[in-house]
Amino acid sequence: MNATQILDRFEFVRQYPGVGYLLLIFLVLGAIFGTFGNALILVSVCRIIKMRSLEYIFIANLALSDMYVTLLADPMNIVGKLEGEKFFHRISGLCEIIAYTCTVSCIVSVGSITLMGFSRYIFICHNKYYKTIFRKSTCIAMCVGLYLIGILLILLNFAGLGGHSFDRKSLVCIWDRMATYYYTVTFSVVLVWIPVLSTGSFYFLIYLTFRKSNMTVTDMTSQNLQRKSVGFVRTLFLIYAVFTICWVPYALIIVADRYDSFSHEIHVIITTFAHLHPSFNWLVYYLTNKNFKHAFNSLLHLNKCCVKKARIIQIVPILK
Repeated sequence: MNATQILDRFEFVRQYPGVGYLLLIFLVLGAIFGTFGNALILVSVCRIIKMRSLEYIFIANLALSDMYVTLLADPMNIVGKLEGEKFFHRISGLCEIIAYTCTVSCIVSVGSITLMGFSRYIFICHNKYYKTIFRKSTCIAMCVGLYLIGILLILLNFAGLGGHSFDRKSLVCIWDRMATYYYTVTFSVVLVWIPVLSTGSFYFLIYLTFRKSNMTVTDMTSQNLQRKSVGFVRTLFLIYAVFTICWVPYALIIVADRYDSFSHEIHVIITTFAHLHPSFNWLVYYLTNKNFKHAFNSLLHLNKCCVKKARIIQIVPILK
């Protein structure tokens, strides 16, 4: 725990009204629309979208972990900024539990995004290995493995490495960046830098493959399937880009502020911004993917408002 003073109830918004109220508005909207959007994703994948592509497993896994953030972590984030640290002292273990599960959720989210990029890379650039690596059972095992990695990071706390607590600068229950500095650096690398750089390389190699082959990808000959494959890659890349934009500043600040000298405003803005990323993914799907757009419209009955005649949603498979 850092040595920053403990703020009393509503003291943060009194001291920093501009930043405080603006962030609270963002968090409230993020929690509401994020929970709504991630629920739409899960229902769409389970009930409407009948893809042959196994990426839907990773998409559902991402939505599930993101829903934890929007449904529980964001509301507790709001409580932390209004009530301060003393609220969590009154309920023993609450802050640690929230922080532990938030860490697992973040690992699962970034891992799911990485697996999406990796699966598309194998499918497009090394298609002959795709069915060997990606089967329903192996995809589920990969998702379970992400949870185990998150749990391992938490268990290392009990061995004296790192910790989870209420951060007095960002006013949220989270990874204790001041507990063990070198482990915090490792945490930053594992949570953000390795996934961001590796996933970025996957999409770059996919881009080179598209460019080199003039959009003729491996064994696919149908121009229609080619366009849909490119569109799906674009959607997954944008999900990756949103995560990168939101989380890279956090990965930088927890390493850069080794002596806890940065201001409240910087920490609270960056940490809040990072936790807002689960609220954007459903919009990316809706705006860039026709399958999800039709599914969302069907669930919300928006298709009746947008077209004169109701049409049955026909999902064009991404894979043969």
